[in-house]
Amino acid sequence: MTIHNNNKVLHIFLVVDEIDRILLVHLGKNSRASSYEITRYLQNLGYRITDRTVRHRLAKLEKSNVILGYSLLLNPTLVSEKINRTILLKFKYTASTSVMTSRLEKYCKESSFCIYSAKLTGDFDWVCHFVFDSVEQYEFESNNFLNRFVELIKDFHSYESSMVKASPYVLIDDYYAREQKWRVYKILNSLQKYEKLNDKLQFIVESLVKHFDAKFARIWLLDKERKNLILKFTAGKYKNLNGEFSKVPADSNKIGNIVITGKPTITNDVINDKRIRYPEWAKRERLQSFGGYPLTHSHNVIGVLAMFSTKRLQAADFEILGVFSDQVSKELEEVFDAIDFLIPK
Repeated sequence: MTIHNNNKVLHIFLVVDEIDRILLVHLGKNSRASSYEITRYLQNLGYRITDRTVRHRLAKLEKSNVILGYSLLLNPTLVSEKINRTILLKFKYTASTSVMTSRLEKYCKESSFCIYSAKLTGDFDWVCHFVFDSVEQYEFESNNFLNRFVELIKDFHSYESSMVKASPYVLIDDYYAREQKWRVYKILNSLQKYEKLNDKLQFIVESLVKHFDAKFARIWLLDKERKNLILKFTAGKYKNLNGEFSKVPADSNKIGNIVITGKPTITNDVINDKRIRYPEWAKRERLQSFGGYPLTHSHNVIGVLAMFSTKRLQAADFEILGVFSDQVSKELEEVFDAIDFLIPK
């Protein structure tokens, strides 16, 4: 895989190993993540690595120009409050086209107004997205832009736009992750055949067991006092809704911590994880991995989706588990008024 950036060609596959790939993906989601947070994440995945080693790897990736910098990711709502314009260009093809295209590329890289630009194939040759503070600023810069590249531009289309999503770009292309996600999306699309929320959520935990070949998967929902998690859906080896973990305190060591922090909990070393209440049971069951994700409504945690597996999961697997939890949250969001019948009075 090669990445073209700032006139440099980065041969990623020659520079990074598996740990570096995970590190880059993690930074791609949040470039503010500290070396300590990254270390904990890698350790939960089963890698024996220290904070010092992570810092050394980061320095090496920076020195080798794999990491060129750390960018600020703004809330799309704030950006949309400004003047957003998406511009499509059709080129005149002359003897000077190559030179002018290079100048356009340089302009887009250096322009503080341009937040995205790319070459196209098809009806248009180039796309730019500009963000301005005012209409006057947009009009002035547009005239400047057109005058500067009048020899290159055959056709010019400008559209008002409103940004609804801005995501960090992950450099590493992972075929396994893409294949797994495609399978998951096919599974989740089949939810349409179910009309009742209960049936949908039961299908999701059953699909988790099948997709990950998991020992069991479960969904807990918070009671109205937000003091306890009530087990509502389960699949796999343990199907009993009235067992020991049918009611879990919201401040419990492992599941409850997900409610408190609003963040996932993952590990590839279940037996030695101090948050597991019964390590001997985990050992007998040969459990190796655990993933627990918050279920949310209006940014508030309302439950937990969790899964135990006898297999060591990859970083991509934990990410895909997050896709399932997002879908559960979406289902709950759409029919939240109907949740009363799921939660005990």
